[in-house]
Amino acid sequence: MKALLKEALREEGWELGEEVEEKLSTYGAEMLRWSHRINLTALKQPAQVVEKHFVDSLHLLPLLEGSCRLLDLGSGAGFPGAALAIAKPSLEVCLVEASAKKAAFLRHMAVFCGLHPRLQVRCLFARGEAEAEGLQGFEVVVSRALMEVEAFLPLAKNYVQPGGKVLAMLGKTEEAARPGLEALAKTHRCRLTEFRCFHLKPSGHQRALACFEVI
Repeated sequence: MKALLKEALREEGWELGEEVEEKLSTYGAEMLRWSHRINLTALKQPAQVVEKHFVDSLHLLPLLEGSCRLLDLGSGAGFPGAALAIAKPSLEVCLVEASAKKAAFLRHMAVFCGLHPRLQVRCLFARGEAEAEGLQGFEVVVSRALMEVEAFLPLAKNYVQPGGKVLAMLGKTEEAARPGLEALAKTHRCRLTEFRCFHLKPSGHQRALACFEVI
């Protein structure tokens, strides 16, 4: 796992340091071990985990400059939130996951990888009731594959302080989607500040990221 991860980071031109690489590798290996008991991820091969979980998640790092608190809604096996917590030691992260089994895994990993208490886990179904749920004042809210962006943006902005960001990981999305995202942002009193498409290596699978600023 570690050799695959190191090579993938090198191909992306990212230098995260030996300690970060070690923790990411440890996280991936432990996740695959747990996956034999509970359904954490459909990906079973280390190379797939590196590319489609870690590398995909780490593409968010440039959008986190100056941010200290991040909320990951529907975190699943911990992506992107746990990977970002490992890669950015100054970042406080809260993972929200409705599945009790997956939340138990995430709590285990927070301790196992030495991320607790900077990495917190809440087992609940996010309904946008930030105060009642105890999820207030985040600078960044993100999700991957929780729901379509049309539903995610109005939900996520409830947890973001004014001037904060909602990051949407859009999967296979073309540049032609930008006007629709700009219109969506305007509808929900946000501003689309960044939209970019990229390809994962080596598979070439297309991905896109949209960054919305909450006005």
